[in-house]
Amino acid sequence: MTRIAHIANMFGPKSGGLKTTMLELSREYESRGNSVLLITPGRRDTFVKNGLITHVTVAAPKIPFSGGYRIILRTKHVMRRIEDFRPDIIEISDRTTLLKVARWAKVQRIPTTFFAHERVDGIVQSFAKFLPFKEKLVTRWNSITRDSVGRIVATTNYAAQEFCQLGLQVESTPKAKLVSVPLGVDLDKFAPIQLTEEKSGEEEKFLFACTRLSKEKDPLFLLEIAQALKARGSHIPLYIAGSGPLEKKMQNYIDEHELNVRLLGFITDKEVLSRLMGRASVFLAVGPIETFGLAALETLATGTPVICRREAAISEIVSWDSGRALTRSTDAWVEAIDEFMSLDRESTQTFARARAEKFTWKKTADQLLSLYRWDIAS
Repeated sequence: MTRIAHIANMFGPKSGGLKTTMLELSREYESRGNSVLLITPGRRDTFVKNGLITHVTVAAPKIPFSGGYRIILRTKHVMRRIEDFRPDIIEISDRTTLLKVARWAKVQRIPTTFFAHERVDGIVQSFAKFLPFKEKLVTRWNSITRDSVGRIVATTNYAAQEFCQLGLQVESTPKAKLVSVPLGVDLDKFAPIQLTEEKSGEEEKFLFACTRLSKEKDPLFLLEIAQALKARGSHIPLYIAGSGPLEKKMQNYIDEHELNVRLLGFITDKEVLSRLMGRASVFLAVGPIETFGLAALETLATGTPVICRREAAISEIVSWDSGRALTRSTDAWVEAIDEFMSLDRESTQTFARARAEKFTWKKTADQLLSLYRWDIAS
């Protein structure tokens, strides 16, 4: 039995891909008889044990203007919890305060694996693009991350690029500093809806997006697309699931321009989310700095084609028969939407599902556990 601790910030009730990754991997590890400790920020200290999985929350302050995310400052408390657990491996999904824990683990001779859930250059470009020294800031931040952890897991080539700029190379050997391990999707939870199911008359056609409504995700581009569709005389509605700092601004824009767009808020029920994905005609993944794009992969699993940003990582996952990877051009996106709307639904469903079936959480966990066995043996 391997004992695996996974620590993270930016984990909360409305978290997206990071939270899904932690929970899905924990279940996969547990199913193989491994013991798991999750440490995340919360309103207060808590301790919940369920089977072989223990989830500890550490009281942490909210990050201003983040939409409710919290950041752990009590790193010594985290270290004590980890010491009590006695892990063989520590997984780290954070490159801010918890890198201190990674450096402590190195002294304790506990192997660490860092998950690159975001790109620093993308975040800096979104929030501090006018800083005169932003390139140096990015290089320094990535260098600190590289030197603090034992291994870096990049889920796509896009996620690996900024570490490759430091001289690292993606390698397939267990001893490599930088490795590629794609994430997965629950193919049972996210499955195609039967085309004849619950039909009464004509099936409603709509576009769907699921994203955090914050600057780095570029959700305002969704409204530009909706406006371009309206200008062409299209009345197809766009439903957007998600919440964030830009929600009020987006609703005001929708009202002012009388767009056929509905903000659904954050959807906690995965079954409801899966049905929306599966019933949509096309899924729009507009985020420019996604290092993987779990929502887009989940949508492919339901059989719905995905249009995404060419510069983002999801372009590595979407194939020519399951979607399109485009630049930030409303004309190009509208044309692609029209193209998929005109195709046979059954064939697009088959192609999208087939693409998603190449990515499973079982494969992800198997790859990681293989790396960890080498860490423990060496």
